Amino acid sequence: MRQEITVDRIAPKNLQPEDVPLFEGAFSVKFERLHPTQVSHCWVLQDTVFSPGEVKFYSAYTHISNLGAPQFAKRIVYCALKSWRKVSQGTWVTDEWSSNFFHWTTDCLPRIWEGMDLDKDSPILLPESFRNLPYVIQSLEMVGAKVEFFKVSENLHVDRLILTARTATFPNFHVELTRRTREFFRKFQSSIVADKVVYISRKLAPKRKAHNELEVELMLRKRGVEIVYAEQLTFKQQVELMGQTRFLICLHGAALTNMVFLPESAEVLELRNIGDSKTQCYFNLASALNLNYYYTLNPGDNQDTIMTNFTIDVTALSQQLDSLGIY
Repeated sequence: MRQEITVDRIAPKNLQPEDVPLFEGAFSVKFERLHPTQVSHCWVLQDTVFSPGEVKFYSAYTHISNLGAPQFAKRIVYCALKSWRKVSQGTWVTDEWSSNFFHWTTDCLPRIWEGMDLDKDSPILLPESFRNLPYVIQSLEMVGAKVEFFKVSENLHVDRLILTARTATFPNFHVELTRRTREFFRKFQSSIVADKVVYISRKLAPKRKAHNELEVELMLRKRGVEIVYAEQLTFKQQVELMGQTRFLICLHGAALTNMVFLPESAEVLELRNIGDSKTQCYFNLASALNLNYYYTLNPGDNQDTIMTNFTIDVTALSQQLDSLGIY
C-alpha cells in the first residue's frame, strides 16, 4: 500500500525576488511512498530480495528504480553458484545509494526507525562492505541496533524479513522520521546552550571545493567563525559539535547533512551554485527540520553542482553575515 504525502515549504529567509525561480519548484510537492512490509521465507540475492513462494522480487524496496526482467535474470545467474546461509530474521534498510553519508543519514536512519517500531530486536541486514564505513558502524552503535552482515559470496535465506522502503522520494524527506533522527541523537549532545557559528570546509574533500578557500576561511576567522573539517571528526564528534552550533555555513555537499543534528533553534546557510534550480536537497532538508535557511549564489565551473568546483562570492557571504549580526 502506498502513502501519498504533500509537503509545503517556507521560502529561504533571505530570498531575493530575482531568485524565486531557483526555489519555486520546491515550495510545494507531492510524492508517494511504500509502507514497510514483512515477508516470510525469502531470499537475499546480492542486492535485492526474492520471495520464492510468491515468485516475486521486492526491488521497489531495495532499489531507487524497479529492476526489470534482464536485471533479475542476471542476479539469478550470478547468485546460482553462491553458498547459502540461513538467517532467522532481519530488517532491510538499504538501496544502491545507501553507502553515501548523506543517504545513510537521511534515508537509512529513518528506515531503521520504522523497522525498529515493528521489531526492535530484528537485526539490520547489511553488505559486508558497510563494515568499512565508520559513520555506519558508529551510528549503529549509538542506536544500539543489532547488525547481520552478509558477504558478497553468499545468499541468505531469511525466515522473517522486515522490508522498509525509502521514506520519501529524492530529494524530499519524511518530516516526522527526519525529526526523529534529530531527537534520538540529541541524547549524545552534552551542550545545553548552542552558541557556535561553524563553517564546515571542503578543503580536504576529493571534489566540490572552493578555489578561494583560503580567502573564505580568513574572512570567517576574523568574524570568530569556527572552521572544521568533517573528514577529521568521528560521527559522534560531528553530532556533538552540531549540538553546540547555532549557525552552520557550508558549501553544497555531504557535510551539510549534519544539519540533521542541529537544535531546532539553529540556522543554516548553504553556499549554492548560481542558476541551479534542481539541487534542492539541503533546502528541503532544512525545511523538514524547521530550520531557518539562508543561501548565497556562487559561480561554479559548470552547471553540474554535484561535480563542479566553486569560487565563493566572499562579498555576498560577508554581507549576509553582516545582516545576521555575525561580526
